[in-house]
Amino acid sequence: MPTEHFLRLKNDRKNAIIKAATREFATKDYADVSVRDIADQAGISRGSFYLYFNDKEDAYLTTINAYRQRLEQDLLNIYHKAKDVPSIVLDVFDYFTHLSAFEHSFLEKINNNLSLEVQDALINTLKKFGQAINECLEQDLRDKGVEITPTISEQLSLRRDIMFSLLISSLVEMALTHMSLEKARENLQKKIDIVMSGFFTDLQI
Repeated sequence: MPTEHFLRLKNDRKNAIIKAATREFATKDYADVSVRDIADQAGISRGSFYLYFNDKEDAYLTTINAYRQRLEQDLLNIYHKAKDVPSIVLDVFDYFTHLSAFEHSFLEKINNNLSLEVQDALINTLKKFGQAINECLEQDLRDKGVEITPTISEQLSLRRDIMFSLLISSLVEMALTHMSLEKARENLQKKIDIVMSGFFTDLQI
């Protein structure tokens, strides 16, 4: 975690330092980034760096946490704007397939240095988003006058996991096979339609 000195900085100054550190971690392998590199990019002295962070790892985790918070907010915004679960999944697909080259690079570097702390942070973000999807599915049932029993809640969680699997597999398939964005999205839509067509039938509603 950054020091109290860093937390007391004005937001624009904090954001500038985080942006500079993010640029370093996105364009270089973790081992090749130095404290001097980050300090120079941020326009601060090496001494100021250690006033704000304990070490390079601390700065790295701070950049990831800032990105995680933005990702979490973006995903929740998608959830709140979408009209149903299929729309949520497709909108998330669109979100990740339209990331900038810089963001793709940063995510790739994160993946190459996926410590347990980083894994936990990203997993917590997905858990929050997953819970939002569960709430959406539950509301679909409540609108039909269905009581949400433990058995139904379990089935909803499984349904959500299937949706996540479809999303991830579509992103991976597109990357590995060089499938066009339009074709990958079309295939994802078809898979979602199949899953959702049995949504109420499977629950005997």
